[in-house]
Parts: sequence; structure tokens; C-alpha cells
Amino acid sequence: MNDKKQKIILSLVAIVTLALVVIGAAYAFFASQNTGKKDVNINAESGTTDVLTFAIIGDGINITANMDNFASGLGNEDDSATGTATLIANNATNNAKDNYYVYLNIAKNELRYTNFKNEAGEILEGKEEDGKIVAPDSTHTTKVPELILTVTQPDGKGELTHIDGLDDLYKTDADGKGLNGFDITEATGLIPIAKNYEITATGETPTVKATQNWEIKVTLVNLDSNQNKNTGKQFSGKLILQKEEMPTNLADVCDSSENAGECVKELYEKSYYNLSHVIYHNSDALTESQISNATLNANDNSYRYSGSSEEVKNYVCLDGTSSAGECQNGDADLYRIIGFFSNESGEYEMKLIKYDYATKDELGDNDTAPGGAYKGNYSDDEHYKDGYYQENPNNYSNIAGYYWNNSKDSNSTNMWQYSNLNKKNLNDFYYNYITTKASDLSNHITEHTWKTGGLLYSGNSDTPKQVYDKELGTGKLTTSDNRCYAENDNSSAQKCTEDDLIYKDAKIGLMYESDYGYAAYPEAWNTNMGVGGYNQENIKTNNWMYMGLYEWTVSRWANDGSNAWRVNDPGYAGYNLVYYTGYGVRPSFYLDSSTKITSGDGSKTNPFRLSWN
Repeated sequence: MNDKKQKIILSLVAIVTLALVVIGAAYAFFASQNTGKKDVNINAESGTTDVLTFAIIGDGINITANMDNFASGLGNEDDSATGTATLIANNATNNAKDNYYVYLNIAKNELRYTNFKNEAGEILEGKEEDGKIVAPDSTHTTKVPELILTVTQPDGKGELTHIDGLDDLYKTDADGKGLNGFDITEATGLIPIAKNYEITATGETPTVKATQNWEIKVTLVNLDSNQNKNTGKQFSGKLILQKEEMPTNLADVCDSSENAGECVKELYEKSYYNLSHVIYHNSDALTESQISNATLNANDNSYRYSGSSEEVKNYVCLDGTSSAGECQNGDADLYRIIGFFSNESGEYEMKLIKYDYATKDELGDNDTAPGGAYKGNYSDDEHYKDGYYQENPNNYSNIAGYYWNNSKDSNSTNMWQYSNLNKKNLNDFYYNYITTKASDLSNHITEHTWKTGGLLYSGNSDTPKQVYDKELGTGKLTTSDNRCYAENDNSSAQKCTEDDLIYKDAKIGLMYESDYGYAAYPEAWNTNMGVGGYNQENIKTNNWMYMGLYEWTVSRWANDGSNAWRVNDPGYAGYNLVYYTGYGVRPSFYLDSSTKITSGDGSKTNPFRLSWN
């Protein structure tokens, strides 16, 4: 994904407020009217109060890239909209001043960058690679804009050259023929064009009013080069003028009156598709501009966060307080939302994973959690001296390494129900640790059935969808395909029963390998998760779940009784003996369907805070 593009994308959760206006005591607002081509959002007549009204001329901005407008020499294709703000002063003072907001809501944008240029300005068509369009060679690396937004301000102020988040994308002479504006080639969501814009009406006549007109134009640039990869792609957007500022994060919209998962679901069902970095895993939900093959998603009706760690705002603080801002105990109480998953009753539960690797204070060591799986801290083990740990290098010495299961050393099996990491460290010590710190959690961490049937050897050469199907979906291993082992015997296989392949009613677990796969940006989902796949720099830097150390997953290696799957430090999937080496652990759990997001913006410095009924 284009980093600059991502910076301008604001959460479309805001769009639920498009038709809402907060009525202030100082204003007389009446019902909307529709007169001809004018879409009047607010209209009123009053002699004793100031009246602010808005009107939009046109049916929105709609462009389709086809052979009629993409052929060489035809020139550009554009569409525009005009928005008007009118302020009428009260007849007592004939003096009024107010403020309003202007937005462009991009409801649909299927276009992509298809052409690249070198320093000399020569343009070449890009090439398809892993479901995305990349530079054709090492010299043509600059993306060429194909959609340009031009904004003309009211009151003769001319063209707008500054929009928050878009400054770096302002282009002059974008088409070589004098076209100026902002590059929105791959932009989606809500773009704030003007914030708290002032309008003043003053004078001496019986009716004093001021009118401000905004002209918005979106231009599809004809590059006179091969743009066939955008043929048939569509763009649609609407100009919005309103008095109130639109909220821009989940806490603003999904407040204490609504369950967080149901709120996200509702946003999607209302066709507000581009909820920032949350992807609805339904085979019909993804557009081609996001992923070349929509069948690569899990298709389980979940809503999962996807993208780079910097851009994905899914941090949650569980420090037992509701105060805004950073967690009181720093990273130790930070978690991240994997996504929202439907339970057996069809209600959405929030699945969390610990942001940082656990320490022995959190999971216990061999003294505080006897019979557990603690091996030692990372700093004590030569195997990890050259680790890739990126996020908190100063905390490196505090990270604890755990066996997946070492209850009987080399006889330990990879059946999750026998894992002492599972039973002792996660569901005993850690559960008590976290629920003591934040007491509300004890009533809201749900008992869950962890499906641990496992993956065969090919798991590290599978795409996330193939991994998901084998773990949880339609292709999961049946008892006849799988081999199961006794608690203290990993040498002789026995026929699996259904109960062997699940671990029931446990509150704490680990991530599935497919959770890790789907945390990467969608362009990676047609890539294998093994060597040469998920260790690629452009994939692991666009996977918010990647932290840089070896880390266990809950998935067992089904080929034998001794191995379990892990994420390797370079970012790809692998496996190792459950009793041989200690790896990092990030506990994962589900919060029940009453969980609400009440404050915060999801960033690391202002994480979401939760509450419950």
C-alpha cells in the first residue's frame, strides 16, 4: 500500500453522521427540502435568530474509466460538484458569524496507480506482482497521478493548496497541460477539506445574508500511455457541508450505547465499506483495488485489522482505569485488536492479543508457576542474541522464553490439551495476573473453544486462506487425516477423536497462524507464509502483528507428535520441537459481546478504553 495514501485515509466510521446535525440552542433549524437540482441539507427562515443553510448542486461526483475517456488523445475526464453555505443574520442586530465544515466523502474508488516515470519524465506502464501494480524497473519508480482533486474556495480566494494530510500530494501541472490539485488516485474515505470555516453576514438592509460557494472537481487524467489496468474502474464521491465536525474514530461513533463489534458490522451493512484498516472477511466484500482475488479472505464474516503497525490504530489499554491517554503502566497493559468474530449466537466478540511479548512477571517462572513451561529470559539465551526485535529494544532483557510444552521433556507431545504453557502459564498464572489488575475482565473474557487440529508440513508454503481453511475452515484436518498422541508419548500415533482436535472452555490462548497471516495488508494474502513469502520486507513492514522475535502460535504440527507452529524472527511461518527451545509468547483472548469502546483513538499513545454493561 502507498504510505502517503494511507495517511490521508480517515476512518469511514464517521460517515454514519452524514445525515446528522446537532441542533444548537442559538440556531433555528428546520426540515430539509429538495428544490430542483439543489440538495438542501438544512433550510430555515427566521427573523429573530441567525440561520445557516447548506445546499449541494449535482448528484455527486461519478467517474468511470472506460474506452471512451481513456483512449489516446481524448483528453481528461472530470466531474464536479458545487456546495453553498448561506448565513442569514437575525433582524435584531443584522450581524451574524458562524462556522462549518467541508468534506469530500469518497464512497468508492477502484482506481490504482498503473504508470510510473523516471527522473527524465518518461512514463512506463507498471507490472503486476503479487496482486499489486509495481514499478516496471529500477529507474521508473515515481508513481504517476491518475485522479486529481481540485478545490476552489469561496470569496475569490482561488484554488486551495493546503489540505491536512494531503500537502505532500499536491501536484502542479499533473497532466502536462496545467492541471493542479491533490493526488487522490487510491484515496478512499473522508477527506476534510475545510475545518471550522468562518462565514460572516453583516449590513444594514432588512435581510442580511452571506453566501459562500465551494467548487470541487475530480479529474481522471489521460496520460496518453497504457492505463488499461484501470479500465472499467469506478470513482464516486460526495461533497458535504455541515455545521458539526464529523467524528473520525471508533470511540466517537461506537460509544457506550453500542457493542463495538455490532457497531462495526452496522457500518459495513450500511455500505460504509472503507472503515480504516478493518477488512470484512466475506468473499464478496473486497474490491479489486484492494486485492486481486477476493477469495483469499477468510470468508468467516469476521472484521479484522490489516496493515502496517504504524497505520493500524487498534491499541487497547487494560490497566484497570478509564482515563484517556497512555496506559499508566506503559506497554505492559497494552493490547491490540485482532478483530471482531461471531460466536455461536451470532454476536460479535472482540479478540485481543498482547501488544508486547510476555515477561515472567506476567506468565510466571518455574518458581511462581511451578510445572509451567518457562525456559528463561531472551537475554540469557545465546540463540537470540541476534534477534530482529524491533519495537522495544530496551525491553529485550525482560522478555521471557517459554516452551510450547515441556511437561515430560523430550516425551512432551504437541497436543494443546496437554501443554503446560496452556494450562499453567496462560490459563492459570496469566489469567489471575490480568484479572487482578483489571477486575472487570474476569466477567468478560469468554471461555472459548480453541481449535487445535493443526497444520501439515505444507503450512509454511500456504497462503493465509489455505492456512485458515486447514486450521478453522472448510479444509480443516479430519480425524482420518490427523495423527494424535498421548500425554507422555509423542512417538506412537493413535486415531484422533473430535475432542482431540479442540480445547474447550479455555479463556486464554495464542494467536492462530492465520491470524498472523491476515494481519498483513491484503496485497500479501496471495503470498505463501514461508521463506520467500512473509519474510519479504514489504510484507512484514505492512503486518502490524510482526514484532521481530520467534513466537509460538496455538497451532500444532500435524505430521508428528513433537512440533508446533511458530512465527520466525524474519517474519515467516515455521515450526519447532515443543520441548526444545523457548520462544516469545503473546497471550490472546476474546471479550464478550457487551464490550464497548468508550474513548481513545486506537493509537499507542491514546489507546481505546473499554467498558461493559
